[in-house]
Amino acid sequence: MPLLIAALVAVTAWVAWMYRRDAAELPRGVGLLLLGLRLGALATLAAAYLDLERIAEHEVVFPSRVAIVVDASASMTLPEGLDPGAEAAAGVAPTRSTRAVEVLERGGVLAALAPTHEVSVWRFDADAESLAVLPRTAEEAPVAAAEIATGEPEAGKAVAAEGDGDWRQQLQPRGFETRIGEALVRVIDQEPPGTLAGVILLTDGGNNAGVDPAAAAGTLAKSGVPVFSVGTGSDRLPTNVRVADLLSPARVYPGDRFSVQGYLQAQGLAGQTVKVELADRSPTDGGNDPVAAKGGRVIDATEVVLAADGELAAVRFEVPGLEAPSRHELVLRIVPPPGDRTPADDSQVAEVEVVDRVTQVLLMASGPTREYQFMRNVLERDKSFAVDVLLGTAARGASQDARRILESFPATAEELSTYDCIVAFDVDWRSLDPAAQARLERWVSRESGGLVLVAGNVFMDAWIADQQTTVVRGLHPVELRRAGQGLVDEPAGFEEPMPLQFTRDGMDAEFLWLAGSRIASQTVWSEFKGIFSCFDATVAKPGATVYARVVPPGSAALAPSAEARGPISMAGQFYGSGSVFYLGSGETWRLRSLEDALFERLTTQLVRHVSQGRLLAGSRRARVLVERDRYPVGATVVVRLVAADGDGGTVLTGAICRVEGPDGVSVNVPLSSDPGRPGVFQGGFVASREGGWRIDVDLGDGSGEVISRRIQARLPDRELERPRLDRGLLERLGAITGGSAHFLVDAPWGASESAALAARIPDKSRREYETGAPDGAFKRRLNALLLAFGAGLLCLEWIIRRLVKLA
Repeated sequence: MPLLIAALVAVTAWVAWMYRRDAAELPRGVGLLLLGLRLGALATLAAAYLDLERIAEHEVVFPSRVAIVVDASASMTLPEGLDPGAEAAAGVAPTRSTRAVEVLERGGVLAALAPTHEVSVWRFDADAESLAVLPRTAEEAPVAAAEIATGEPEAGKAVAAEGDGDWRQQLQPRGFETRIGEALVRVIDQEPPGTLAGVILLTDGGNNAGVDPAAAAGTLAKSGVPVFSVGTGSDRLPTNVRVADLLSPARVYPGDRFSVQGYLQAQGLAGQTVKVELADRSPTDGGNDPVAAKGGRVIDATEVVLAADGELAAVRFEVPGLEAPSRHELVLRIVPPPGDRTPADDSQVAEVEVVDRVTQVLLMASGPTREYQFMRNVLERDKSFAVDVLLGTAARGASQDARRILESFPATAEELSTYDCIVAFDVDWRSLDPAAQARLERWVSRESGGLVLVAGNVFMDAWIADQQTTVVRGLHPVELRRAGQGLVDEPAGFEEPMPLQFTRDGMDAEFLWLAGSRIASQTVWSEFKGIFSCFDATVAKPGATVYARVVPPGSAALAPSAEARGPISMAGQFYGSGSVFYLGSGETWRLRSLEDALFERLTTQLVRHVSQGRLLAGSRRARVLVERDRYPVGATVVVRLVAADGDGGTVLTGAICRVEGPDGVSVNVPLSSDPGRPGVFQGGFVASREGGWRIDVDLGDGSGEVISRRIQARLPDRELERPRLDRGLLERLGAITGGSAHFLVDAPWGASESAALAARIPDKSRREYETGAPDGAFKRRLNALLLAFGAGLLCLEWIIRRLVKLA
């Protein structure tokens, strides 16, 4: 810069000396004018050389933020008050989740925080996720950081997480664990650093898995972020005994002996003895006695000693058999002891269908694989199955352990309709002509057939490439690709087994359980080392359910809620009125390395699961299908109404679906038609409370025919064990971080509590100044102006020099 100034001074002096010499004979005023014009032109050049810019500076405000973390585990579906029976009698029985949302809105928490803080709403159970960010509502909000980054104003609306709808709906309880510590860790990791002013935690405090909440609170304390807990529920549960769960087979045969297992949970009644009855409430029982018909015929009764508070006491009944082929309702009920304050939960109902025929199974295989041989032996030994086989390599007159050996696929729809389930082991579908494939598709979609498709590495790649097998590819619940998509190129597969990783749906699917409970089943599956090959299908079709994937060697296992992308080993879907299940590998026989009974259990449960549409049809005109009979609390139950004949779909357009919950409240479930599948209607509801749910579908054609199904919603095991409010934990979180704890059972929450809470949370807004981009339009205008001004000065100088006759 000093050199530039020196050069400008030298040029100015030289120009002045030149004009003093040239204009010596001119009037002094004209000489000065010419000098000024030339210096002005030089100044214009200097200004252009300096490349002047205009840059705007923005004030960026990083608003203070408060994270509201709401418990969405299944225990939040329990009643809020100490005496839910009295509340229900008064017509008000709010759940813990309902009270938590009321604190945010009616209690004024959101309104109290809005003038000063952004509010991020989180839900957590076994995992944690951010649902929405609610911006501040201050009258004069400066430019926010998000606006500077995106160029779009926030407009005072909630910014929902991608793919989410209304955040209030997302708070519906459905989780099977309560991980408070991990939720706080996620908040620390994902919220903007430096502006997180506080965390408001709404929960019952029943932490039952994951990171120690106190350790996570210590990290928040180091960052100066207090935790303010609002505890829902009660730490003194009412004196009560209830039926916590009821297990019974969905289908039995006339006269067959079977067992029914129930679990009782008590509070304040440890060591007492109660009488428990099992009754059959089928339409044929009770005769003309309306009281007996309502209560049912008592099958058996026993006495049970209640366990310690919150623990389960098992009761088992051996039913000698039910003779009448029909649908029976088995009622497990407790004779209420003195002091039981909630008699409404003293009973549960389970449906048992008595069927008088065996399950007809056709096993199809291109060759006698181990999976085929072991499954054939299991089904052949079970008297509830009748097995026919179609073996591609079997010569005429060959012997197989089966009722019949077919030489070809059933040639007519009538022959095919005699089967309830078909299991296909790596079948070369090119051997079926288009007419046979069409019969198979119609048998599944219109006749409620159950189809199990077992992938293999012998014929899969060949038939997938054939355009004639489009119908069979459509039956698969996964997207099939060819060109070396088999996970392994050689039949031997990997040298190390690949463990199975179950999704949340897979953990909840009882037909895949290898033990009596979800946790016990997962323990058994975790002992299974895995399989050595799996077809590389990683994408499920819309509407299909992925139950398990394999973890290839060198890959880390993910949490069940994580978005895994390994090959699918188990998946299923409803196809019309039928059910299709896909096995990515024919190696489930390796379960026999643990115990033969495990493979036998999985085989029989799987075949019965896919056959349920035919065995539990219920009506000749339509069928009501649900994915399973038991759901965790908070799960979405998809109800499908399928016309028995595809042409009857228009008749069912007036069908009405009504669902009755365990509290006796009925709700209508809208049914919408599936445009891709005529005659199929679908709706859904959330099983928001524990207990039995009854689904009734009125066909709406004036006949009065009603098709019914019953499902059971239950709390997950960990949520069931410790349903009470944990005061000590929530108070400890407040003490560690400098926050506090408030318990709704002690005092209600209102606007004054919200104002006091907002006053305790500091404003951590931060202001910074950001230099913007150069103003390009200003630069162009300035350059044009300098060019015009410089050129004008030079032209004017030239004209004056000509007028005064100066060379």
